[in-house]
Amino acid sequence: MPPSKIDSLIIVYEAQKDLKGLGIIYELRGLYFQNIFFYGTKSVNNYFTSYQYYLKIEDEESKNRVKKRIADLLSMDDVLYEDAAIYYHEVLGYYVKQDNKVKIASCKLELLNILINKDSLKNTQKLNKHFKYGIEKGLIETIQLCKNLQDNSYLAYGYYLYSSFYLQKRRLNEAQKYLKLSAGVSKPKTLLELRNFFQQGLIDKYNQNYVEAITHFKKSELLAEIRNNKYLRQHICQNLAECYIQLNNQEQALFYWEKTAKSINRFYNSEETKSTRSEPVYNQIELMKMTQELADQKQLLWKVVACFIIGILVLGGIITYQRIKFKQRQKDLVNQRKISMLELKSMKSLIEGQEKERNRVAKDLHDGLGANLSSIKLFIESQRDKHAPEIQAQLLNPLAKNIDDACLETRSISHDLRPFSLKYGFNSALGDLVKKTQTALPQTEVIFDSYGDEPQISEEIALMVYRIVQELLNNAAKYAQATQITLQIFYEPEQLSVHVEDDGQGFDLKLIKEGNGLGNIRSRIDYLGGQIIWQTAPQQGTAVILSVPLQNPSKNLG
Repeated sequence: MPPSKIDSLIIVYEAQKDLKGLGIIYELRGLYFQNIFFYGTKSVNNYFTSYQYYLKIEDEESKNRVKKRIADLLSMDDVLYEDAAIYYHEVLGYYVKQDNKVKIASCKLELLNILINKDSLKNTQKLNKHFKYGIEKGLIETIQLCKNLQDNSYLAYGYYLYSSFYLQKRRLNEAQKYLKLSAGVSKPKTLLELRNFFQQGLIDKYNQNYVEAITHFKKSELLAEIRNNKYLRQHICQNLAECYIQLNNQEQALFYWEKTAKSINRFYNSEETKSTRSEPVYNQIELMKMTQELADQKQLLWKVVACFIIGILVLGGIITYQRIKFKQRQKDLVNQRKISMLELKSMKSLIEGQEKERNRVAKDLHDGLGANLSSIKLFIESQRDKHAPEIQAQLLNPLAKNIDDACLETRSISHDLRPFSLKYGFNSALGDLVKKTQTALPQTEVIFDSYGDEPQISEEIALMVYRIVQELLNNAAKYAQATQITLQIFYEPEQLSVHVEDDGQGFDLKLIKEGNGLGNIRSRIDYLGGQIIWQTAPQQGTAVILSVPLQNPSKNLG
């Protein structure tokens, strides 16, 4: 249904005060925007509005149907998937009461998808109350339910999830077995076929069959483009880049790293995604929870009135308590936001203080120690002609060389503390940093490339990103034992992206404690409102992708 028709029906139903019609039309509006934007605030907000109308007319079936639609959207978000799991649990409880086995199977499959693919089989205790005997047994029971229903689409999804379960545990033969079962009963050109191609690519990749993996990833990439699935598209491009790296095809690897960065920006940094995670939507989520609680209390009130008048007083007290609790939650939300603002202000003050202290020390080194060393050098030079050649060779010449070394070291420390090269442009400063790194590491090849026209970058952002790159290059030099380090900068009108990659020994992210180096990187990224992704494993090198908006949100803190 076109949007103009939908909007005209909204006007008609509002005039007629047809709450049922408004619930249906806003639900259709949410579906319309979901098909266009895939996932964003427009579809979520329309579903919330539809939910409110169904709640007012106490249409439980429609209310739970829309709640599941909201859960389906939030389940794709790596930030909000726990809220999706809560909604699935609530909807599942309703369908269990209704003994609706088709809907039970659907909700259980989506919960299993979150537990396996989002939570990665970790920290699942708070999410798996409907699978108290374990995820694997939950998979077996749900697949048997799908077989009883004789629904191939659900059965194919169940086999896919069983394959994912084994893939997480790196039991590739079992993963392959259940993926073939899924492919055997799934329909073409569907989301499940997209997932199956992607899953097959992962299995091939882990088996080091990179050519076959690329074939399957490209099939899934085509389907992701057709279905406008931004979430899976970025994972597909990332895996394609990693496969091409293994095949030493640097050109294709770079191409897909660029596509990965763009996909990440479109999904995680788009206004649609950001606004979906913003405070107004969180407040709507809280409001929906509280409205549901009040509606439940209203139902209980009518039941008690039918039996005992005194129940009215009891329920009145409960409702009052819930309202107080609701107001308290609202206050808590405001307080949490204030705390976040204070933390950001504190971080801003800390970083500014660090940079001021760096500038002070750099100036003292340059103007104080540097000047004194230069004076000593001039004095030594003035004494050369006044002494015998043997004194020059044994005393003055070595002393002059030591003074030269000290001057160079002082200048190097001063420049590290205060990168004067930033005055000549961000790109020039990074080029100068790369040259210094190459000089310090003659045995390591350091490659630097930039793409796009350098936009206007504020001094604050340029300095912060420079420090991050400096830390990343330092880590690659000190710990990775790399033979090649690649730095790439991608300039866009509203943001810049940085890729730093080395072929060193890598590390296990789960075992690394965030020390001063990684902590400084994380705090600066948070301060700039950016994103950072680490890709590393033992003996497989390290790749770091970060993106930073060119408008620093912290500048409004004062």
